[in-house]
Amino acid sequence: MKFRRKSTYWGLMVVLMAALLLSGCGQTEEAVKETEISVNTAAAQEINIAKSARYAGTVRGQNEVYLIAKVPARVTGILVNPGDKVSAGQTLITLDSSDYQAAVAQAQAGVKAAALQLENARLGLERTQKLHEAGAASQLQLEQAQSGYDGAQVGVEQANAGLAMASQQIGYCNLTSPISGVVGSINLSLGDTANPSSPAAVISETSSLEIEVMVSESEISFIEVGSPVDVYVRAVSDKAFQGQVASVATVPDPVKRNYAVKAHLDNPEGKIKSGMFAEVAVNTISKDNAVCVPTNAVVPKGARTVVYVVDEENRAREREVEIGIENTTYVEIIKGVSVGEEVITKGSTLVAEGTLVRVITGGAN
Repeated sequence: MKFRRKSTYWGLMVVLMAALLLSGCGQTEEAVKETEISVNTAAAQEINIAKSARYAGTVRGQNEVYLIAKVPARVTGILVNPGDKVSAGQTLITLDSSDYQAAVAQAQAGVKAAALQLENARLGLERTQKLHEAGAASQLQLEQAQSGYDGAQVGVEQANAGLAMASQQIGYCNLTSPISGVVGSINLSLGDTANPSSPAAVISETSSLEIEVMVSESEISFIEVGSPVDVYVRAVSDKAFQGQVASVATVPDPVKRNYAVKAHLDNPEGKIKSGMFAEVAVNTISKDNAVCVPTNAVVPKGARTVVYVVDEENRAREREVEIGIENTTYVEIIKGVSVGEEVITKGSTLVAEGTLVRVITGGAN
């Protein structure tokens, strides 16, 4: 009986040790199981790629006029408001013309006086000519009479010029729009004195706009007249407006040392206002049928640039690549990847040579 108990005890111990050994082997196997890294991939493809550069500028009407008073006078009337549409020749602001009306009256009186002097000089010249013919007047007297008549004629011309100038100054008291467009701003108030050195109003024809940007010498050679551009006016929309290059300067700005480029933009609905901040995106260099991968597939490693492709065993394989044109979406691969190869886009910074990966389909690249 005692021997049977010992046998049972030792049998239980053997079973327990075997279970522990089996459990330990299972844990060892589980501990060495390789972890998969979840990644997204995209195929290298041939596309037309262009490098885009952005330049900041200010929108203005392609035909924009600063209306400046030609005479200093008090403002007596403002007939329009900012935003109003106006026609060429329409009066926008009136100025006090009382001083100039007085000047006109004085000039008119001067014309009459000059005309009277001319008539008297003419009669004097006629009498002197008759006396000279009769021998009663000397040649000197005749010449003096002729000179008096000529001087009176000049006096009439001067008086008429003074009248014209005074009349013109009255006309300057009505500030009219030289173009048809929209009133951008009125910089005077009733009672102010118009200043000939500062704009009284701004009129802009905003159905057609332009944006001037400054481009460096390293990029100006890639920009051509007529090239399409994307114009971003964040105050109006996050989407780009379509425009085109209207002109490219052939000499640099003497101060900024960059080249002025003007982009033209249609604005038929009038949503974009003159003076708004804008960004112009211009393609500076392009290439057709280039082998390209998404930008997030490219990983810088010191002086090298690499991408990771996925082999048949679902392992990441490092490829050193030579890149060309880059933009915000794609990178041209000159050497290192062929069309159709799957490159890791999401998770490319988490893998290394030989890393086991699990490709997630339908994920964001």
